[in-house]
Amino acid sequence: MNWNDAAEDLMHQILQRTPRPERERAETNLRQAAEAHAEQDGLSRVGVQSVIAGYVAITPETLRSELPRILDSLGLDESDYGHLIGQP
Repeated sequence: MNWNDAAEDLMHQILQRTPRPERERAETNLRQAAEAHAEQDGLSRVGVQSVIAGYVAITPETLRSELPRILDSLGLDESDYGHLIGQP
């Protein structure tokens, strides 16, 4: 599946925060989750929203409360993605 440049950039920013020994597995998991989300939405290309949805899907439940802070640190407005991270 094709990825737009912004989605690729976001994925790499997320992976830079992942400990080096876990990065390869995290990349595989994030890529698969983002592509699955895009396919579910009937998209032919992965975008930022699909990457965020994939990231939420692979984030352990115990760490999800940190997602708003993480999105903010990535320069993203959490209110734009609240529906993906479980906020109203």
